Formats: sequence, C-alpha cells, structure tokens
Amino acid sequence: MLRPKTGALVNGRNFISRWWHVSAVAVVAACMTAAPAVSRADIIEPFETAAHPFWTVDEVRAGAFKQAIDDAHGEGTGAMNLEILGGRFAGGYENSILNFFLTPRPHIGTTIAFGKTDEFYFGVTWDARLIGNTFFEASFGGAAHDGPLHELEISSYGCQVNFRESASLGLALSPDWRLMGTVDHMSNAGLCGNNRGLTNAGVRLGIKF
Repeated sequence: MLRPKTGALVNGRNFISRWWHVSAVAVVAACMTAAPAVSRADIIEPFETAAHPFWTVDEVRAGAFKQAIDDAHGEGTGAMNLEILGGRFAGGYENSILNFFLTPRPHIGTTIAFGKTDEFYFGVTWDARLIGNTFFEASFGGAAHDGPLHELEISSYGCQVNFRESASLGLALSPDWRLMGTVDHMSNAGLCGNNRGLTNAGVRLGIKF
C-alpha cells in the first residue's frame, strides 16, 4: 500500500537534487558569460589570498557535525569532520569575476559518522569576504561513502561516488584561526537510480599555516 507513495517521494527527491545541480552550474555559467562586461570595480573579493601553492597545506579544519539533518532513514548521529585545504590556484586574470571563479582552493576531507554512513570527499572551495572579519564559502566536488547503494528499507545513495556541495558562514577570530558553521549535501543527481541524498551540518574550527 505504501509503495506508490515511496516512489513519488523518491521521484520528488530526484527532481530536487537534479534542480540543485543544474541551478549551480547555470549560476556559474551565467557569471562567467557576463564576466567580460564587469569592471574591476565590481570585484567579488576573496576573503584572503593564500600564501601557499595549491599543492601545499594552507589550512586544517576539524569540527562536530549532526549527520543526516534531513532525517534520512537509518542515518542520524553525531559525526566528526576533518578537512585539509591547499593554497589558492594561480590567478592574476584581468577580469575580477574570472579571477574569483578560477582561483579556488582544493580540499580533501572526511566526515566520520560512527557506525552510520561515512564520507571521504574532495573538491574545490571558493571564499568571499562579507563584512569585516566575516566570510562566506561554497564548495563543489565529489564524495565516496560506505553507505548502502540500493537497499529498499533504509536510505540508499545509488552511486559509490556522488556529488557533494557545501556552504559555510564564518568568522576570522585572528589571522590564524577561523570559526564557521557548515551545511553539506551529498547526492548523485539521479544518475544512479536511488538518490536519497545525505545532508549534514555542524560547526568547525580552522587553523591557517
């Protein structure tokens, strides 16, 4: 009796996930298309210029997360997050928009969920200055996980490696220390059948090198 409702719910989640990824790509493409018309006065300012090459360690972060804030069935526990960011990719482009989008920092990290679905993720992170010592970050990349793929009774994630996005709002406590709140989402945009998705949120502390 419940299977039609479950199917409708899964299709709805697949639609939302596809919309999320398509919208993100469309926004980036629109910004880069409009970039030639933007003057240097219209700068999206990175929060800080990394002093290290992208292949070296620029920042290390650790924090506590609540896993599965979206109430994924079979998930939901405290989790530990660890992340390493490299220096910024080389830039120096004359156009400020292109310079911003083409000079993110690479990252690798893990979210350990203590018996639930763990993630090992990788990608790139963009950061933008807001007001004073506050900043906003967005990241995009992939995440490998050890959760179920095609189970019927619990949340399943279809692909062994999925897309992963995150957003953070942070405060620089000093030149070396940063505090931030983060939300991240893993899903496959409907590419692998099951696409429940997994969303985590928490607080992290970062130290610069």
